[in-house]
Amino acid sequence: MHSLEKILRPKSIVLIGVSRKEGSLGKKFLDAILRMNYRGEIYIINPKADQINGIQCFASLAALPQTPDLGVILLPSQFVLDSLKELGGAGVKDVIVVSAGFKEVGGEGLEREKQLVALAQKYDMNLVGPNCMGIFNTDPEVMFNGTFSPTLPRTGHVAYISQSGALGVAILELAAQTDLGFSVFVSTGNKAVISEHDILQFLKNDTNTNVITLYLESIDNPQPFMEACQSIVTRKPVLAVKAGKTDSGQRAASSHTGALANPEHIVNGFLKQAGVIRCDTLEEMFDLARALSLQHLPKGPRVAIVTNAGGPGILASDALESCGLQLAELQPSTIKKLKEILPPEAACANPVDMIASADHDTYHDVLEVVLKDPQVDSVVLIIVKPPVDTTPAKIVERLEGVVSNCAKTIIPVLMAQRDETAGLELFSRLHMPIFSYPETAVKVLGKMWDYQQLQQRFFKSEATTRPATLHTEQLQKKSGQQLPVKDLLQLLAEYKIPVADYRLSENWNDLEAFFKMAKGPVVLKIANEQIIHKTEEGFVRLALTSLQDLKTAFEQMSQKAQDVLPPHVHPLFLVQKQLNRGLELVLGGKHDPLFGPVLMVGLGGIFVEVLKDVAFRIAPVNVYEAQEMLNELRGQKLMKGFRNIPPLDFFKFGKLIHYFSLLLAEHPEIAEIDLNPLIWGTGMEAPVAVDFRATFAE
Repeated sequence: MHSLEKILRPKSIVLIGVSRKEGSLGKKFLDAILRMNYRGEIYIINPKADQINGIQCFASLAALPQTPDLGVILLPSQFVLDSLKELGGAGVKDVIVVSAGFKEVGGEGLEREKQLVALAQKYDMNLVGPNCMGIFNTDPEVMFNGTFSPTLPRTGHVAYISQSGALGVAILELAAQTDLGFSVFVSTGNKAVISEHDILQFLKNDTNTNVITLYLESIDNPQPFMEACQSIVTRKPVLAVKAGKTDSGQRAASSHTGALANPEHIVNGFLKQAGVIRCDTLEEMFDLARALSLQHLPKGPRVAIVTNAGGPGILASDALESCGLQLAELQPSTIKKLKEILPPEAACANPVDMIASADHDTYHDVLEVVLKDPQVDSVVLIIVKPPVDTTPAKIVERLEGVVSNCAKTIIPVLMAQRDETAGLELFSRLHMPIFSYPETAVKVLGKMWDYQQLQQRFFKSEATTRPATLHTEQLQKKSGQQLPVKDLLQLLAEYKIPVADYRLSENWNDLEAFFKMAKGPVVLKIANEQIIHKTEEGFVRLALTSLQDLKTAFEQMSQKAQDVLPPHVHPLFLVQKQLNRGLELVLGGKHDPLFGPVLMVGLGGIFVEVLKDVAFRIAPVNVYEAQEMLNELRGQKLMKGFRNIPPLDFFKFGKLIHYFSLLLAEHPEIAEIDLNPLIWGTGMEAPVAVDFRATFAE
C-alpha cells in the first residue's frame, strides 16, 4: 500500500462514466467538482462527446496528454473491471470506484469484487470503494469535491470517514446549518482495498485536520486499525459511532455493505484500547467534534456556570457529575468581585445567576472575573434571549476581548432563535461552538475532559514486558480437547500466575500427605481432561475437614470415574488447600476469528453470572491498560475497599492480568482459558487461582 496523497490531494483526475445527461450520476459528480473550483486538471473519457461543461473529452486513456493522479469510475458494475484494467495498464495507481453492484448484493457481485481486488493487486493500486460516495478535501490548495453530494461541504478541520455514503450526504446537509466544518471526507463503501486504517495514516499528518470522526459498520482489520489510532490520539482526537450494537443492527449492517458482524462486547473494549472516543449517536459525535475542533481542552474537571436564567443553570449543574465533571468552588475574592458587579438578587456562588437584567456589559464583566479564578478550568456560558436592551450578537461582540485572550475552555449555550440578532458569525469567528441545551453542552465538555485524560493515559502507557524466566514453547495441540491439568499448571507457573497450594496425583498416599501438610480444610477434584463438567457430575468436593472425609470422597469419586473415563485411564486427582473466603475475581480469554486473543476481566460470582460486570481488551495489555480495565468495572468500589473487604492492590492485580494476557497472546493453540474464581482474601499478597481450565483450538 503506497501513500494516499494522490487520492486525497490529486493534481489531476480522469473521470470514466460521465455523460451530458442532466441528473445522471457522472454529470452530478462533474458538476460537484466544478462548483468547488478544483485546482487541478480534469480529464473525461467519453468517446461519444467532444466536451462536457466546457471540458474536453477523450476517446481513451491512451489519448490523454499525461498520466493522471487519480481515476474515478462511475460506470455500471458490469463495465467496472474493464475500466480498472485499462487504468492499470495506463499506469494510474490511485482509483475511486463509485459504482455499486459488488459484494453488498452477494452472488455475482461478490465474485465481481474478488476480481476487482485481484486487478488492484496486480497493478499495485490504491482503490477506494466500490459502492461509495467518493471523497472530498477542502484544503485551499486542493478544493476537490469528488462526491455526488448536492451540498458543498463547509470548510473546517474535522475529517469524516464513513462506511455509508448516504450518511455522508445527510451529514453535509445537516452541517450546513451549524458551525461544523470539514477538512476531508472519505466514503469507504465496501472497503475492498482501502480501509479506515489506511485513511487514518494519511490524516495523522494532515495539517488541515484537527479532529477525526468515523461511522463504522464493521471493523475488518483490527490490528492495523488499532495501531493507526494509537499513533494518532496523543495528537488529535478520534471519535466513532459503531453501528450494529444489536442483533437487528448487525443484520442490517450486513445487508447494507456485506459487513461481518462484530461482537459488541469485544468492539467496545477494542475501541477503548485503541484510544477511540465512542459516541452513541451521530449528533453526539459531531457536537463533540465541533467543540474539539474549535476550543481548548479543559485542564481539569472544575466547571463554572454563568447564566442569566436560573433553570438552565440548575440543569447544567445536575448534568456535571454524570459527565465526570464538578462544580468549581469559586474563591472568596471572586465572589466578592461578582457581588460588586451584580445586583443583590443575583447568585454569586457557582452557578453564577446574573438574573434576567444582565446585559452585554454584565456578561463581559462577570465572565472576565470568573475566568481569572484559578479554581475554574472551564465555563459553560448560558444565554437565554434577554428581555433587556441587548441581544446575543451584542453579548458575543462585547466578549471578544475576553475570549480572544483566554486559554480556558468556554462552551456557550444559546437558548434563542438563530436569527439576525443571534450573532452566529461572531461566535464562529471567536471559535465558540454553539449549543442549544445546557445538558448537551455539559456532556460535550465531559467528553473533552475524557479526551484530555485519554491523552495523558497514552503518554504514560508503557510497553508490555515478559517475565524474565519465561521459556514457554507452543503446547502440543490436541484439537478441541481440554488441556491436561498438569500442562496448564506448568503454563500458569511459567507466566507467574499463582494458584492455590495443590497436589496432583493418582495415589491416595500423596493426597493424604498433602492433607496433613495443609492443616486445614481441602478441596478434592477429579483432574482428568476427559471429564469437562466436573461440578455438575459430582467430581468436586469442598470443605473436607478430616482425613476420613477426604478418603471417602476419594473412594466415591474413583468408583464413579470408572463409568466415565475411557478404559485403561486412571482417575487423576487435584487436592487443594481451601482458601478463606475473599473477593472473587475472574480472568478469561478466547481467540476470536477476527480480533484474535480477547481478554476478559471481572468480579466473580454474581457479578459475572448475573450482572456480567466485565471488561474486555485485545491481548496483550500492559499493566496500565490492565488497571484501566479494573476501573471500568461497576463493582470497582468493592475492590477499593468496602466494609470488611480490604482494598486490593490494583498495580499487583494489573501485573497479573498483564502476564495472563501474554499467555493468551503467545499461545494461539489455546482456544479458550478461564481462571474462575481467583480468590483475594484478607492478608493475601495477590489473588490466587482456585479453579482453571483451558481448551485447545479445533
